[in-house]
Amino acid sequence: MNYLLLGEDLKAKDTRMAEIRSKYFKDPQALHFDLESLDAQGLAADTLKKSLITLPVLSPKRLVIVRNAHKLKAADTAVLMQFLRQPNAQVDVILESSQTELKGELKDAAGLCTSAVFGRGPQANVFDMTRLMTAGKAKDALNMLEGFYAEGVHPLQIMGGLVWYWGKEGRALPREKFERGLKNLEEADLNIKRSRLEPEYAVEKVVVELTGLLRSR
Repeated sequence: MNYLLLGEDLKAKDTRMAEIRSKYFKDPQALHFDLESLDAQGLAADTLKKSLITLPVLSPKRLVIVRNAHKLKAADTAVLMQFLRQPNAQVDVILESSQTELKGELKDAAGLCTSAVFGRGPQANVFDMTRLMTAGKAKDALNMLEGFYAEGVHPLQIMGGLVWYWGKEGRALPREKFERGLKNLEEADLNIKRSRLEPEYAVEKVVVELTGLLRSR
């Protein structure tokens, strides 16, 4: 069986690949002999062709992973499509691509493989977090903030959104509270830029402070 894994969610695709590998290779040693992982980007001539005709050593089947399949050159695309139309009983392939569908000469691959699309779906952003702050849900806002950090978002990027948000939302508060929020933001910015606090903690602190001011309306 051949597989086509499409979409932007690399983590989900890697999880699916791990599941497939576990079915193919009960003996860990077989991974060294009967599993080959290729990247279509910069793939040397004839490498794919050789991989698809090499027979397994320890396992009943050999498994070839081709990442970035949409970047295959014309010659490799022709080899791959011929293989998919006339499968080798002892060799299976996993094709991976960040695209949601393959085009050109590869467009028929989906019908020749077990296909799945792994999309990230709608992604939360700093403005989703500020809506939680407006609703007084500091805990939920902090949980979302942790998710941003896990995705590699820098605290200063979040600060930019918070400054814009406070300039819009905070003006509805009494002047004293609005200005206190501005001071909280200024302090957070200095704490980050002068390394007074860990950047992540500095942002967490100001999120709680601003949410508290909003709740006191």
